[in-house]
Amino acid sequence: MKNQEHKEVLVWDWQTRVLHWLNAFLVIGLAVLALSFEIMEDMGISESTEEYIKRIHAVTGYFFAVTFTLRIIWGFVGNEYARWSDMIPCNRERWNIIFADIKWYLSGFKKKPPIVLGHNPLASLFYIPLFIILASQIITGLALAGLEFDYLPVSLFVGNWGEGAKEGLEEIAEEIHEFGLLFVIFFFIAHMAGLVVHTIGEKTGLFFSMIHGKKRLPKDIE
Repeated sequence: MKNQEHKEVLVWDWQTRVLHWLNAFLVIGLAVLALSFEIMEDMGISESTEEYIKRIHAVTGYFFAVTFTLRIIWGFVGNEYARWSDMIPCNRERWNIIFADIKWYLSGFKKKPPIVLGHNPLASLFYIPLFIILASQIITGLALAGLEFDYLPVSLFVGNWGEGAKEGLEEIAEEIHEFGLLFVIFFFIAHMAGLVVHTIGEKTGLFFSMIHGKKRLPKDIE
């Protein structure tokens, strides 16, 4: 009976899934490292240990810059569900789904939420600022790595700057970077909550779809 009423649809291509998990684990690792050297500073742990953790954080950030850039590129050349056109709610149909989702939340999760094949349009309202924040994290992270550890490529541009200019740039970069960390923590909590709610409500295998790529959908959904 279940096979007659439902079908499995390949939604996420393997490139999207690999980049999703790489970026997720790298962001979590970066956040943990950032919080750890903040805690170390408060606990009075040696500066050499703190600097070692910061260097690991910086190097990890370079790996993330690569995988994040690949995800940006894949948003233009991947399958239809990996593309920016699927993520950005740019038409009436997707906005109708957003309002239907909001109604479902306000109803206390009665009945079922609207089901979509690709990105949930309501979640996309958070994905777009997330991508912007992550891009700013990479830019400010590269700036801090260049200023603190003389890492490329920023070190090439600030090598001849005076100490006052370097300190000013470092202070601005740190403020933006710390705000970005707070946003990432907020997004992670909201994302996990939304994932649990929609996995239970939609019954499409939402979580596991990012592992094997398939969603289990009613047959009448095109």
